[in-house]
Formats: sequence, C-alpha cells, structure tokens
Amino acid sequence: MKIEKYVTIFEALAQASRLKIFRLLVKAGPDGICPCELAERLKMPRNTLSFHLALLTQAGLCRSERKGKNLFYRAQCGAVAAAAEFLLKDCCGCNMPQEVSHV
Repeated sequence: MKIEKYVTIFEALAQASRLKIFRLLVKAGPDGICPCELAERLKMPRNTLSFHLALLTQAGLCRSERKGKNLFYRAQCGAVAAAAEFLLKDCCGCNMPQEVSHV
C-alpha cells in the first residue's frame, strides 16, 4: 500500500463521528448494519451519516452491500490492520517501551 492510502485511512478515522461509526461497524460484525440503525444509535441526521460513510468507504474502511431493498455497511478491518502494521513496523520498528505498547 502506498503512503497516500495510509494517510487517507488515518484522516478518515481522525474525526470523532467517523471513528464512532467505524467502531459500530466493527461491532456489527460480518452481517453489517443499515444506515438507519447507525443514524438512530448515533443520533445523527442521515445526510450527515451518508457523508461520513462515503468518506469511510473511499478510505477503504467500510463497504456497502445491498440486501433486497436495504443497504448494509460492513467494516473492512484489514485496512486498519494494515495501517497499524505500517505504523508499528515501518515507522517505529516495533521497539516501543512496554508501557507504551499497552495504550
């Protein structure tokens, strides 16, 4: 993955609402969750949610799938795992002090 892709991932997650959305997507598991349920849980207007989901999708952090008339979003955890590995391996060499590694 090119560094620009990692930047896109970190930019997408560096905003509180998108981070909350992503965490709910992860909790929803492989079945995903529909935007109406996300909006209700987050008490967020649907147009605002749609904007955030579009950015998360563009960053490769989630994916949507139509099931009948409904749309479901699922987290793409591999993108976050790759970004974390990039930070820890390529940037830090995984030589962190013990107390920092548990944060």
